[in-house]
Amino acid sequence: MAETPRVGQKVRALRKEMGMTQQDLAGDEFTKSFISQIEKNHARPSLRSLQIIADRLGKPISYFLDENYSPSSLDPDKVDHLTLLACHLEQEGKTADAINYYKEALSLADKADSPRRGQLYFYLGKAYRHLGQISNAMQMLEMAGIELEMASDWELLSYTYNALGDLQLNQGNLGSATVSFEKALESTERHLERLPGLQTMTLTNLGIAYARLEQYEKAQHNLLLALEQSEFNQTYYKYGDICMALGYIAFHRQDLDTAYRLTTRAWYFYAAIENEDLQIQCQINLGSIQRAREEFEMAERQLTEAAAKASAAGLAFHEAHAYEELAEVYLAWKPESSQRLAKAQAVLEKARGLYTDTARLTAVQQLLAEVYVHQGKISEAINVLMSTAEALETAESKPQLAEVYSRLGELYQLQGDTEQATTYLHQSVNLFREMQLRAHPM
Repeated sequence: MAETPRVGQKVRALRKEMGMTQQDLAGDEFTKSFISQIEKNHARPSLRSLQIIADRLGKPISYFLDENYSPSSLDPDKVDHLTLLACHLEQEGKTADAINYYKEALSLADKADSPRRGQLYFYLGKAYRHLGQISNAMQMLEMAGIELEMASDWELLSYTYNALGDLQLNQGNLGSATVSFEKALESTERHLERLPGLQTMTLTNLGIAYARLEQYEKAQHNLLLALEQSEFNQTYYKYGDICMALGYIAFHRQDLDTAYRLTTRAWYFYAAIENEDLQIQCQINLGSIQRAREEFEMAERQLTEAAAKASAAGLAFHEAHAYEELAEVYLAWKPESSQRLAKAQAVLEKARGLYTDTARLTAVQQLLAEVYVHQGKISEAINVLMSTAEALETAESKPQLAEVYSRLGELYQLQGDTEQATTYLHQSVNLFREMQLRAHPM
């Protein structure tokens, strides 16, 4: 096996400079012998191993790269070197370049080398997701799952299925997301003694997916298990997530008092650990609960404050989300007033300027169309929904597209255009049928 030039020398020099023994550097993850072999260039650390070592030595992983190193394409070191370069490029924000290196590494990896191939597919999936190329990301993560299962890498397999499930959940593919999270959970159980924190996260994700499917008993079961594990393992960083998710379930079951209590508990947790991001998210959720309780003035104050905090913190997504929920408040507030409808339109225009995610942006446009309908501006509502449909057709987001087609059919019906109404209602029905067939194949 060809040596990895300079990696061993760099590790040894840094370790000695920091006054660390080989056992200090090994920690609980490695053996002293393994560190010794690396320093002698007799062992080649994997990417994840080198990342752990780099962190302990206080250096970025790129420090250990030798830009002049160019082993032959048949040498597995070439694959590792390209992978490390790709990771370095990702850290610099050069994701498109990183993808090219990952692809080259994958083309050189031995077909039988499932651990490396699975890892590369996983990195490609993450990189494509970062670029917003969701279909490519999902395809890469599915390939990663196949390779990592053959490699019996249960930890990375669980992360892979969690990432895939998250993408499917965001795309509205709730059944597929649930299956992915169940596979992730099964993977953690293969090596539970090492992965308790990962299992807690997976139980939380699975619980949320069940909640979105309105299977609230299963959702609550998984989330309460997650809560119990979080407390038992003292991994309280998940405590807020679980309380927030249980609050979400209570909200959708119309148990608004429980939802408010659990979401408030999550807010206090995030305040204690000084997580401003999730504090603001909780505050937005509290505003939504207050809207459902018809406490409109309190909801308006809560969401206006959340938007201001998000703006000050540079959290554009949360600011947009707060504006979106605030528009919902103005639409629900009775008696209806033209002043509040104008406010709803204004905050939605702000949200539209802040969102970059296609799914959220199109949801805002759907809401804006409803504001136009309440204002009696049916033509404006149709124009907004037409542009929304174009964006959703490109993004291949079928559940949301079916809703938009259905609403377009209703609005054309209001205008007396029966032909257009029939066209869009048929398109909506066909999409719903297609989704049902995919969810329940013959």
